[in-house]
Amino acid sequence: MKALLLLLGAGVLGGTSILLAKLAVGAGLTPLSYLFWQCAGAGGVLLGISALRRDLPSLAPRYLRYYFIAGLVSLALPMGVGYFMVPRLGAALAGVFTAMPPLITYLLSMCVGLERARLGRMLGLMAGFIGVLFLYLPQLSAPDNTLLVYLLIAAIIPVSLAMGNVYRTADWPVGANPIPLAAGMMLASAVYCLGFEMMRDHLVIPSTDQGYIWGIVIGQIIVAALMYMCHFELQRVAGPVYLSQIGYIMAVKHISFNKTHFVCFWRVVWQGTARCAMRRIGRAV
Repeated sequence: MKALLLLLGAGVLGGTSILLAKLAVGAGLTPLSYLFWQCAGAGGVLLGISALRRDLPSLAPRYLRYYFIAGLVSLALPMGVGYFMVPRLGAALAGVFTAMPPLITYLLSMCVGLERARLGRMLGLMAGFIGVLFLYLPQLSAPDNTLLVYLLIAAIIPVSLAMGNVYRTADWPVGANPIPLAAGMMLASAVYCLGFEMMRDHLVIPSTDQGYIWGIVIGQIIVAALMYMCHFELQRVAGPVYLSQIGYIMAVKHISFNKTHFVCFWRVVWQGTARCAMRRIGRAV
């Protein structure tokens, strides 16, 4: 039951994160600048929680390797590509790509020995993907030649996310707790985004009178911190394949946005997630 609540919570928070990103980019933030503020802010929140628990992220080389590899393949690369590709591909194709990591994660997990080949699990993951595909099918149109190029670039997203899912479990430091690892990964991702934006001289720092943008950024920081608390705890208790099904929840969350028959369901999920997060923060303090 705990794993299911964490899965639903992380998926809903992930879908909310995508919606907030659209608002922020529409208000004038560049995609990677927005991702930088998200990662730096959420990483700082998780670092603060770790400090309260007296369990700060380790700076040993073995841990730094984990933060920077996980930060690249789990966040900086797929989210950066995603923020650039969604306006070009549209929400429907983006939703389909979001639902692809579970199958790829399962195949990679078998390759590295984390999972055994099980027909039932493979069929279940395929059923989930087909279900999401049917939800988005009415919105899909035949791709033109330009769109095909974008599709090839966007294929980086599910492959990178799947690699991140598997890597975080395969290289999880022995005895490490989820929140310090999440903090380290988020801050490492912020370093990647900052470096890239500084090289392009495109880092956007909202002015003090842009309260609307700062409100979105602060909301995103809170959402991202809660999401990755759920994310890493789910990774610890359930493994990469179960975790990867967050993509299905995010896809359904996106397509159900503003549809009244989902309102009660999402309210229950939000309340359950908030109570779970508050209990964890309370124990940390």
